[in-house]
Amino acid sequence: MKRFFTLVMLCIFAFSLTACFSKKYMITTNTGKTYVANGSPEYDVQSETYKFEDDEGKKVILNQEDIEVIKEQ
Repeated sequence: MKRFFTLVMLCIFAFSLTACFSKKYMITTNTGKTYVANGSPEYDVQSETYKFEDDEGKKVILNQEDIEVIKEQ
């Protein structure tokens, strides 16, 4: 039973560390609207758009010309 408890605690600790190391990016558009991306935004060369998932879990697609700045938090 002690081994099981130790294993569970190690798993919880490992998952909490994983969440700490995920990077977030602040994306500001030319109109002043800001988005927070979970992970790095993906750039699509063909459509010239950035695709990412925001803090609420929604998928967002923005044209490159509409983005003023992307910076890591």
